[in-house]
Amino acid sequence: MKKRYYFIIILVILIPILIVTSLIKDSNQKPAIKIKDNEIITSVPNCSEPTIKIDKIRNIKLLDNVEIGNKQVGYKEDKCYAGYFDTQFGTCFIYINPNIHSYIYFETKDDNCLINYENEEKTKELYETIKNI
Repeated sequence: MKKRYYFIIILVILIPILIVTSLIKDSNQKPAIKIKDNEIITSVPNCSEPTIKIDKIRNIKLLDNVEIGNKQVGYKEDKCYAGYFDTQFGTCFIYINPNIHSYIYFETKDDNCLINYENEEKTKELYETIKNI
């Protein structure tokens, strides 16, 4: 009986510790964009990882200012907007840091997309990489 009592106490202590540790770990992860196997892979903590096939991209542009409106579906925090938002191009899949005012806009068969990276220089490098693939 005592073993069972100690086991329950240990579980009551460990479960909240594991939950808090997991939440802290996820909140410290930064959104990221990777290019792998001819795909753009976006990663936002606690969200799915949508991929965009580079060979499906058409009409790619590098822009300095874009009007971002209401969120339709997605994630909106101080340093990351991800999901479907209203923009001057209509509803777009966006993956941006709203504090960086350099954007890559492109169209695919299914979506209009707007992305940027952690700073303007890296956004321009990402644009050149995508454009030259």
